[in-house]
Amino acid sequence: MAKILKLGVVLFVFTALTGLILGGVYTMTLEPISAAKEREKMEAFAETLPGANDFKVADYQHDQDIIKEIDEGSVKGEIVGYNITVTPKGYGGLIEMVVGVEKNGRLSGIKILTQNETPGLGANATDPAFSSQFREKDVDKVVVTKVKPTEENEVQAISGATITSRAVAEGVNTALEYWANNLKGEGNN
Repeated sequence: MAKILKLGVVLFVFTALTGLILGGVYTMTLEPISAAKEREKMEAFAETLPGANDFKVADYQHDQDIIKEIDEGSVKGEIVGYNITVTPKGYGGLIEMVVGVEKNGRLSGIKILTQNETPGLGANATDPAFSSQFREKDVDKVVVTKVKPTEENEVQAISGATITSRAVAEGVNTALEYWANNLKGEGNN
């Protein structure tokens, strides 16, 4: 009985020390990780809304579940467009991405922040070969096609990852629809 008690105490002390060490590491890395995520988000804003150099969270109401945040992009106080962060459901879960929409409604670009798609397939949504198809488009809605696009509103799906491709298009279309219904005319004074 004493041997079991001694082993229990040793195990308790070992796990307590390990827990304290892990807690300390978590506390020490929490701020740098948050700063890195914020920096990545600001870089995505600048990439998806070229020309804007100041971004602030906009106070707009939205009822779509996939819209996470709306930010105004401006230059010297004049709004040049909006970064709409959306989270459509892909094959492997939610895809968090920023959609840049200029104040005239032109889709300026997208940037995927996080995704859990299949490596080598849906994860290729972050590759410029796919994401650059969403750059500088004057469209109301994006359509995914399995063949080479022939129309301005078409983007070619990632081979073997149609669900992911459609999810990204859904996120873009939600952002464009939100702009058309709620932001059109804002900042055009």
